[in-house]
Amino acid sequence: MERMIVGIISGKGGVGKTSLTASLAHLANKDSKISPIILDCDVDAPNLAILLPADSPNSIQTQDVYATLKASFIEDKCVHCKQCDEDHFCEFNALSWDKENEIPILDYLACEGCGACKVLCPEHSFKIEPVKSGEIITYTSKIGLPLVYGKTKLGSTTSGKLVSDEKEFAKKLGEYSTSNLVIIDGPPGIGCPVIATISGLDYIITITEPTPSGLHDLKRAIEVVQQFKIPFGIVINKYDLKSPFEDKFKSFIEATGFNIIGKIPFDLSIPKAMSFAQSVIEHAPVSKASFSIIEIYKNLKNVLWNHH
Repeated sequence: MERMIVGIISGKGGVGKTSLTASLAHLANKDSKISPIILDCDVDAPNLAILLPADSPNSIQTQDVYATLKASFIEDKCVHCKQCDEDHFCEFNALSWDKENEIPILDYLACEGCGACKVLCPEHSFKIEPVKSGEIITYTSKIGLPLVYGKTKLGSTTSGKLVSDEKEFAKKLGEYSTSNLVIIDGPPGIGCPVIATISGLDYIITITEPTPSGLHDLKRAIEVVQQFKIPFGIVINKYDLKSPFEDKFKSFIEATGFNIIGKIPFDLSIPKAMSFAQSVIEHAPVSKASFSIIEIYKNLKNVLWNHH
């Protein structure tokens, strides 16, 4: 079977993206025709590892990523002229003055690595260099699935670059070369990490819920996906919520004619499974939610391999 790469995204957080990813991973792992590998590209808040933990600490491998530029101060070159304490010197207010030692203080989190300090300092007391921006972690999960995820370091501004690095890192793994299904848990929103995640995908699942914010952010997510001309399907979580907004949500779906790849009912088995750090498929395989996700998995396979 041809390898297919699927991303699961959402316009907003908290609509069940990671829970769905973990459940689809479990189903793919049990499928004799599928050899899956899982990526968590929500590098600012990677939670998939909570639901798919490592089988052993010994299997965990970590690689540092240096994709963020920051300024550093070279004290030996400083002549204490105090020019760097002037308002125009740093547009990001990353510099303050240590009156006791008569030297500048760099705020690591505020620094954007723009290089202005390096240019403006007459004594060249600042330099710009790559610093650790995050990590890429890989391991075999307790259910036997290879998992790769990125984790951004606090203050880094290159989440999109870390996502791209993570995807390239995964391609070099032996498990990737033997896989025929790559499932990616993407970040919420429409920013750089999302763009980096969906680039090069074969299919995208956008998950939402029938609420005003759910519809608003679904439209934004679909707008991004359509720019890439990637086939996509919608999963509606908690589709049976009885809310005043339900009719408006249904009208939008019907009017656009977008493909609904599945619907998941409101089911307390899902939050209960999450409290046990498990997917609902693992924790409650005969629940309403699990039956719905099984149908989603079947529909996904049909879309991926029967229509390509």
